[in-house]
Amino acid sequence: MEVVVKAQPTSMHGCTVRLPGFTLTSGMHGPRATLPRHHHELPTLCYVMRGGFTEYSRGHAMTCIPNTLKLTPAGDEHWNHFQSVQTHGLLVEIEPSRFDETRSIADLLDDRVHLRGGPAAEVARRLVLELAEGDDAALVAAEGLLLELLASLARTDASLSRGAHPRWLTEAMDIVHERFTGQLSLSELATLVGVHPVTLARWFRRGYGCSVGQRLRRLRIEKAARDLLETDRPLGEIALAAGFSDQSHFCNVFRREMCTSPGRYRATRR
Repeated sequence: MEVVVKAQPTSMHGCTVRLPGFTLTSGMHGPRATLPRHHHELPTLCYVMRGGFTEYSRGHAMTCIPNTLKLTPAGDEHWNHFQSVQTHGLLVEIEPSRFDETRSIADLLDDRVHLRGGPAAEVARRLVLELAEGDDAALVAAEGLLLELLASLARTDASLSRGAHPRWLTEAMDIVHERFTGQLSLSELATLVGVHPVTLARWFRRGYGCSVGQRLRRLRIEKAARDLLETDRPLGEIALAAGFSDQSHFCNVFRREMCTSPGRYRATRR
């Protein structure tokens, strides 16, 4: 039998609020605390107010600092190590059955999302302020803000299919174009634009129709092809200048992408 660790934040001043379809828990973690490997029985939203932590999941490390918003699907295993200062956050457990008739949000709850700043994080910040009011009106407002938050995330997701890209995704493509000749991993690129590698990989493919690796490879091939026609440099130099590890790797990729060898490409097009 699998043991499920309920990852409720331990807090000196924590409180739990239940709304239709949502359970909200505010809590604090001490400096350098660790939450062992666990998963949640329901999809969760986590918003970091102060401090921060690193989350480890699926072989990736994800840094969450203030104004970070994280959506984790039910059953997704991870563990957390907190920074050297006290961390204060809000955990929202979401009951998927509330959104059975709302396909865009139901689909969203199966995804892992990690965003730093932006419209959805601003809604989360307003949610925290509203909860601090502590009256009946705050509960009504909080429910509305939670629905607005999920709608914002779902619209960002849907906007990719219409060709509209969030700023961080455009930033990611700009970085790929600037640094394609060097070493650039998916994890490093995700860190630079402030999202989880899984979020970046999924939205990059949906937004641009290819993976980050495929785009890097295509840019390197295009540069190498230009150098083959415009210079007399040897193949080894062209390969390294375009970002390939060696001439053999370059020739194999070039032949696969261009359906001809680099030497033949140069000879027949000059």
